[in-house]
Amino acid sequence: MIGQSVTDSKTGNPLDAKSLSKSAYQPNQEVISLFARCQDDYQRAWRLQHRPFDEFDGISLLDRAKLDQETFGAFVGAQFVPQHKKWMWRGRKNTARNKLIGILAHMLSGMLYPLVHAQNEQNEEDKVTAKVMRIIVENHLRSAGYELKFLYMILSALVNPAVLVKVDYVIAYQTIKQRLENGSIDIKQAVDTFLSGLLLQIKPIDQLLVADFFTYDIQTQPYIVEIERIPYDTARKIYAKTYYVEDKDQFDYVEAGKTRVFLAGQEHLTLYDIKWTEADRNYVQVIKVFYRDEDLEATWVGGVFMGNYENVYNSNPFKHRRLSLIGNEWVSVPIYPFAKAFFEPIDPAGRFFYGKSGSFKEYWDDQTQNKMHQLLIDGTYLDVFKPMFISGLARVDSTVIAPGAVIGMPVGAQASQYALGPNLPAAINAMNKQEADMSNSTQDKIMQGSPTPGITATQSIQAQNQARIFLGVFGAFVADLIRQVGELVVDCTVQHSMQSEVDASIPGELRMKDKILLVKNKERGKDMTNRIVFTDKFMGREMNQEQRDDYEWKLWKEAGGSKTDQVIYHVNPYKFARTKYSFYIDPEQITSAAYGNNRMQKLANFQILTDPRIVPYTDPKAVADEVIEEFSTGDPDRFKAKANVNDLMSAIMNKNPLGGGGAPGAAQGQNPSKEMVSTMQ
Repeated sequence: MIGQSVTDSKTGNPLDAKSLSKSAYQPNQEVISLFARCQDDYQRAWRLQHRPFDEFDGISLLDRAKLDQETFGAFVGAQFVPQHKKWMWRGRKNTARNKLIGILAHMLSGMLYPLVHAQNEQNEEDKVTAKVMRIIVENHLRSAGYELKFLYMILSALVNPAVLVKVDYVIAYQTIKQRLENGSIDIKQAVDTFLSGLLLQIKPIDQLLVADFFTYDIQTQPYIVEIERIPYDTARKIYAKTYYVEDKDQFDYVEAGKTRVFLAGQEHLTLYDIKWTEADRNYVQVIKVFYRDEDLEATWVGGVFMGNYENVYNSNPFKHRRLSLIGNEWVSVPIYPFAKAFFEPIDPAGRFFYGKSGSFKEYWDDQTQNKMHQLLIDGTYLDVFKPMFISGLARVDSTVIAPGAVIGMPVGAQASQYALGPNLPAAINAMNKQEADMSNSTQDKIMQGSPTPGITATQSIQAQNQARIFLGVFGAFVADLIRQVGELVVDCTVQHSMQSEVDASIPGELRMKDKILLVKNKERGKDMTNRIVFTDKFMGREMNQEQRDDYEWKLWKEAGGSKTDQVIYHVNPYKFARTKYSFYIDPEQITSAAYGNNRMQKLANFQILTDPRIVPYTDPKAVADEVIEEFSTGDPDRFKAKANVNDLMSAIMNKNPLGGGGAPGAAQGQNPSKEMVSTMQ
């Protein structure tokens, strides 16, 4: 097993090769050498996760993550309690959990999709290409369940030392059986639409192992190990009938519940079959080791190498790649398919890979409050059901100190009830103090939606400002996480969304079928259907402005003119892929939306734009359209004044025959039909 030694179940001593069964899977020497290297690197990364660090209060990463998850879950656990102590209170308060859930709820209101910026080969901003890419990226993210995944991204950052997100594109196959007209059964392999497509996965802390804890940027890690367990049937859909050696499907060597181990010191580097202790009979172990500097990606399924067996080190490059302009040449470079963020930094120098979670920040205050809470409950219990203390000859110890306990004593002994004294108020004061400290470090109760009676407006404003400060730090990391995810999705889009198919239906000809994407989204409050056509008809062809205008009118009419909710984009895939894309998310926009201030800001903007002193310098219709689109429900066009758009556009076109002043159905200052063709060349 990669990263673990095989020991005897009774003595715990390592087993030698004689006690193991030799595996039927014996690849070539180069693959076995790579296996040994991956196993060694996995062991180093595994030990790193179990090593104590001062940054985690002297415990390991996994122990820190366990404590933080227990804090969030208000974990009590099961433990042996003697009979005479079962009356003691063992419950916990949900204070830390409630505060973290409150932050989560606010951050969900600030959920944003990545904002795309595009720059063409002439280093000019290309807004239309950016818009098409944004439409595709949002569609991929929605298909991957981005709204729900965003919730768990934020929650993971609040609870764990880091949130680790994997963005990948998976193509899985499934067997389909169809009965033909003659009664026979035709068996085909088809793409599994449920497992295929963009994968947006939140990786648990223990399933993504990095090589160096003091390398902050995930893209500069020396290597990364990803480990997971998946059902055997899922592994078969992804890896079966993909890699062959001498006409032998390598997946045939994969067995559910088993993996392989390489025993160091063996002369012939023999692989042995062992049971994988973390899996049951229906699961397999999948380990991927990424070496970005070497452009090498090694995948092991149940200990079987899933890759090209010839020239192993040079024929198994990264699957996730990014087009980059080096000099005057576009090249494909390897990129780790992972993104990372956390709640707050833990290292002031910005070196440490992990951060401080919200649970970690609340840990000791939460522990103190729960201890005081237990003492308060126990003290109250004793005060209500007072035990009797009797002076005499009998021995009284802790086994008889219990609520309502009465001990039989000799005749003449003196009895007195337990007197609590001032301890209960002290416990209450300690609890209130710790809750106030927790509010100062994360979020006040006011911001959780449970204000305390008697809170003044000034105190409420102070609580909002305090929460905004802390969310401002977290918002910066969330914005960076969205940026990283957006960049990885663009990589997948360039690699997979524009692939055309060969059309051999025309005898004597061979051409590429157009790749067509139909994407529904909202544009300025209106439901739109975007028909994005990746076509090679414009590759190597130059168009002047007049030809562009003619073509954009053709597309506009094809889309249905002004009475349709469809927009057509014709895209040159070569130019589209070789555009430089960048992402920027304003952290202030996230925190503003989290507290609903963005809507208030827009109202203030509208009031300024309609001020009599400003009105002479603004377009009233444009301002009105903005208000209608922001605050209307459903299709905003229902509320807009109707006008003869054709007459208006005819007047504009008479002034500018090339169509530079606008296109049919366009608002003032816009030319949507030009957007349809500007990415063609």
